[in-house]
Amino acid sequence: MLPFSVPFLLFVGIFVYLYDDCAARNNWEATPISISGSTTNPSDMDMDLRIEHKARDFSFSGTFFWNIDMDDNVMVEMRILSSYSGKEEDYKMTPWSIPPQKFVDYIETFYKDIIMANLGDCTDLPRYDDGYVPPWPKATYNFTRCTMNGKGLPEVLAEGFYRAEAVISSPPSLAVNLSVVVRIRTKMF
Repeated sequence: MLPFSVPFLLFVGIFVYLYDDCAARNNWEATPISISGSTTNPSDMDMDLRIEHKARDFSFSGTFFWNIDMDDNVMVEMRILSSYSGKEEDYKMTPWSIPPQKFVDYIETFYKDIIMANLGDCTDLPRYDDGYVPPWPKATYNFTRCTMNGKGLPEVLAEGFYRAEAVISSPPSLAVNLSVVVRIRTKMF
């Protein structure tokens, strides 16, 4: 009565399995190596971030103190550098870097699409899903066992070391530098 049902179901099963294997997802995994920061004015902005290692899992935790008004004078820049060896002299700028831009422009793009997509579940940083509405709250923000899930990032990355350098500046007295180094390895499965 149903002579085609078994082959048909087998075909559908194989198709679904292969389709799932072809789904767009990251083919890499990141292991944090270091996280550090510096500020020229700790009473305006300061941080205490650290890498945590539990079993085979790596994450970072800590706090970020924010005590300035985020107006048009505040600029944000992100430099993404890569190095196959991890040696300082081998780091080269990647095309994923973000040139200096106003804080409001940064919030509407990179912050929403990358930072909150990856860290939104482990921090109390403000969310602006429907667009940024000033003012940015002055507070101490917490990060608890944060990891990068890869949302909004390239699906394929070359193996090696990557350093992200975030620079927040508010002339004349504030410059904050945050540096994160991760090692990228290709996932096989």
